[in-house]
Amino acid sequence: MLDSLARELRMPAPASSTNRVQFGVFELDLQRAELRKNGVKVKLQEQPLKVLQVLLENPRQIVSREELRQRVWPANTFVEFDQGLYSAMARLRDALGDSSDSPRYIETVSRRGYRFVAPVTMAPSLPDAQGREEADQAPRGRDRFDVRRPITSLLAGMVGGALLLIIVFVFDIAGAREWLRRNIVKSVQVERITDFVGVKESPAISPDSKTVAFVAPVNGRKQIWIRLLAGGSPLQLTRDDADHETPRWTHDSSSLIYFTPNASPGEPGTIWELSALGGAARKVASAVSGGDISHDGQRIAIFQLQGSDLALVTVSFDGIILREVKRFPKTYKYDLPRWSPDDRWIAYVRGWSYMFDFSLQVISSEGGEPRDAAHGEILRGFSWLPDSFRLVYSSSAGSTILYPPIFNLRITGRTGDGDRQLTFGEVSYVEPDVVVGRLSASRVRIQSDIWRFPVSSSPQQNTKGALRITHQTGQAQTPSVSPDGEEFVYLSDSGGHGNLWVASTDGSITRQITFERDPSVVIGVPLWSPAGDRIVFILTRQGRTGEWVVNSDGSNLRQLVPLGSGASWSPDGKWLYYGKERCIEKIPADSGPADQVRCQRNPGAESLSPDGSTLYYYDSVENAVGGVEIWKAKPENGPSQLLARMPASRIPFDGWLWQQVLSPDGNWLAAPLLDRGTANLWVQPVNGGPMRQITDFGERSVLIVRRISWSPDGKYIYAAVADIDADIVLLDGLLQ
Repeated sequence: MLDSLARELRMPAPASSTNRVQFGVFELDLQRAELRKNGVKVKLQEQPLKVLQVLLENPRQIVSREELRQRVWPANTFVEFDQGLYSAMARLRDALGDSSDSPRYIETVSRRGYRFVAPVTMAPSLPDAQGREEADQAPRGRDRFDVRRPITSLLAGMVGGALLLIIVFVFDIAGAREWLRRNIVKSVQVERITDFVGVKESPAISPDSKTVAFVAPVNGRKQIWIRLLAGGSPLQLTRDDADHETPRWTHDSSSLIYFTPNASPGEPGTIWELSALGGAARKVASAVSGGDISHDGQRIAIFQLQGSDLALVTVSFDGIILREVKRFPKTYKYDLPRWSPDDRWIAYVRGWSYMFDFSLQVISSEGGEPRDAAHGEILRGFSWLPDSFRLVYSSSAGSTILYPPIFNLRITGRTGDGDRQLTFGEVSYVEPDVVVGRLSASRVRIQSDIWRFPVSSSPQQNTKGALRITHQTGQAQTPSVSPDGEEFVYLSDSGGHGNLWVASTDGSITRQITFERDPSVVIGVPLWSPAGDRIVFILTRQGRTGEWVVNSDGSNLRQLVPLGSGASWSPDGKWLYYGKERCIEKIPADSGPADQVRCQRNPGAESLSPDGSTLYYYDSVENAVGGVEIWKAKPENGPSQLLARMPASRIPFDGWLWQQVLSPDGNWLAAPLLDRGTANLWVQPVNGGPMRQITDFGERSVLIVRRISWSPDGKYIYAAVADIDADIVLLDGLLQ
């Protein structure tokens, strides 16, 4: 490996040329392609060494990711660039004893590239004559070459290495096998299975490893597609006017099951079976989410409503319940049951997005108590590995923005041990599926900016007349406009970590007001006080989400609510309303004891009327199917009136990452809703009547998440619009 690098780095030159670069205690020898520390050779793989060379060629200058791609990963290198770059940079920093948080040598310049920041000096190589003279002065006892010495050393090294490998792989002493596996350089090859425009999701590889099924939009509806892994065009299997989700194969690869949600709020959906050749689907059972088929082909694991409870059950292909595995409370959402390859275990995702509390749980297929295998703020799918012990899952862990976050693949044991990250970078990998060691996933790319939309015209005209305010290559999310309409606060990952920024409403001036750097801390949902002096936002640390406030100039940062989220201000800015467990509470803005406003199933405060007399809030539907109900109460702790119900299928991204915002005149509640696969802005009259659509993005794949903001005059809505594209990919070598 180093031979090829040496040929690339070695430059024929006169004897007096400079071919050694020194920085700190390190020296890079360009002719020998060697890195030394205090004169001792440091072992470094080819790609990290190439990256170091490129950085040293441009000291104190930003080297773009594209330049590194061209220099280190040429066009004929078929590996995932993001994964390769992050891996190479991690190994290089490890060799230098450097840190991305406190860089001594290599600084990460967010969204742009990297910069070598340490002083660099060039040391001339020894002239040939001087080298010969020094060689002549060596002790005469070394002049004669003894052939026995290298042979003896080689044999000793081979015997020692063989013994070490025997110890590692037979006895696995002190986890040596795991250490060796982690430190072997992996070449990950990414093969894109889909290439047409749109969001492709939920890949499922057939048991015979010949075909992958997935979901892709057609005329705004999620349809089931299949494609041969050997190549060829994809084939659309479903065509009816409904959404089709989470396809799973039968054991003989002859058919699939899939889930269709119910268009009516609070009602369960249906599991269907469909031949892999297409045709008419057959109803199997009622369910609240997708299911999975056991590897013996006899049972389907699903979540069903059982009276007032939610239960994990196994059913036959005729929909007959074979076993009730476990009943659960409705506090959490339960989804994605998956059989282990030996059919002894069922894993599933339990989540409460309102508090960013998700876990991957495993339970015996015979029943018993579940056990946590992994945790995360948000999880997006998982798959068992062939050993029936390890699982690969998609998690937002490490992402410091949440609307939506960046998801990476991780691996963990069934009992929760050995958890580690597999993918890195600024693209997401979600919904992994593994069959016979082959790993597929949906690779998602997102870019978002803040836009201003007029509300008085038709949806098409409002969309055409929108103004893009921020211009970022990354993420700008959840804007909130100041009371005077001159500025807005938003969440941005500029600088590598999610923080709050303030910009003028024409986008000409920006300033950062929070400076969080801890990768375990997540900041989100800023909301400007009507009093104009402070901004509230959520902060999540170690699984606990609370509300913090900061002055609009970045001063006086402090925690106001230790546990709670979903904040709204009173019209005078003197009270902060928020959700905590199953109640809405309020607390004085200048701190003090909290008052309980009202308790129901899972209520969340949305807005108060301009005179403060009416509280608008949302709540979960009565059962565990999903969706929300919109209520208003006058007074805030008095009787309430139901305004509307929204099925979970219309809530962008996740049913709890959503809030309606009251217009300044108190007449309209605005929020994003999904329309045939894309998000649009809608408003709902507070006194009843049909909803009105504000934007129309057509076939464009758009996501608007969590919270929007009205301008003070009520003429515009500010929203973070994210453009999304996703493809199904195979990642070969990632699980080695």
